[in-house]
Amino acid sequence: MEENKKTAVKSNTASRLRTLELSYQPVFDVHLNMAIDFVTSMRINDRQMGVLLQDAIFPIAEKTNQICELNRWNIEEGCDAILRCEKREIDINRLIVPVSKKYLSKNYAVKQLIKIVETKDVAPDKFCLNISESIFEAEKAQVTESIKQLREYGFLVSIDDFGVEYTSISHLSLYDVDYIGIHASLIDDIMTEEKVQNRIQGIIDLCKKLETQIKFDGVDTEEKATLLKSMGADQMMGSFYGKPISEKQIKI
Repeated sequence: MEENKKTAVKSNTASRLRTLELSYQPVFDVHLNMAIDFVTSMRINDRQMGVLLQDAIFPIAEKTNQICELNRWNIEEGCDAILRCEKREIDINRLIVPVSKKYLSKNYAVKQLIKIVETKDVAPDKFCLNISESIFEAEKAQVTESIKQLREYGFLVSIDDFGVEYTSISHLSLYDVDYIGIHASLIDDIMTEEKVQNRIQGIIDLCKKLETQIKFDGVDTEEKATLLKSMGADQMMGSFYGKPISEKQIKI
C-alpha cells in the first residue's frame, strides 16, 4: 500500500511537470554584436487555472520546497533545449536561468546541478545562474559557499535586479559574480535626466573595476541601446531586442 502511495505521488509530480514550459528572451551581447544568450522564464498551463506566469509561480513556490524542484527542472529542461537546438544546428551560447536562495541554501544543490549537466553532457558554462540581489542580505553562509563552488566548477552567476531594494553602489563590491543585472526601472529616464545618466555611468565604471560584466533590462528603443552601449554596457535585453519566444522560434 505504501509503495502505491509513492507511485501516485511520483505520477502526480510528473503530471505537474508536464504542464511546465519555458520561454526564451533574447539577450544582446555588445561584444559579440548579436543576441545568442537567452533568459528563461517559466509558465504553467493548467486546465482549471489557465496560464500562470513565473512572477506568480515563484512567490508561492518559495514558501515550500517546491521552488527547489522548479529550479532543478529548469536546469534539466534547459539542458534538453540546448541539445535539441544543436540538432537543428542552432548553438545557444548561454541560458540565463533563475535560482532561488532557498535552493542554494540546500547542501545538496551544488551536487545536484553538477550531476544534471554531467548526465546531460552539457558544459556548465552554458548556464548563468540568475539570483536576485536581496539574496546576499540573508547572510547565509551556505548560499555564498554554493555560489563559490558552482563558479569554480564552471557555471556563471549573475546578481539580477540591482537597484530594486538596495540601491547603494557600495553593495556591488560585495558581489563576487560574473554579471550584475540592472533593473529596468533604473534606466526609465536615462534619455532625459542627466542625474540618471551619471548614476548609471558610476555603476558601469565600478563594475568594470570589479571585472564584472553588466547587463541592462528594459531596453526598449534604439536610442537607449546606443546610449548604454556608448557608456560601456556589456549586455542588454528588452522589447527592442525581442520579447520572450518559444524554443522552436529560436534562430541564430
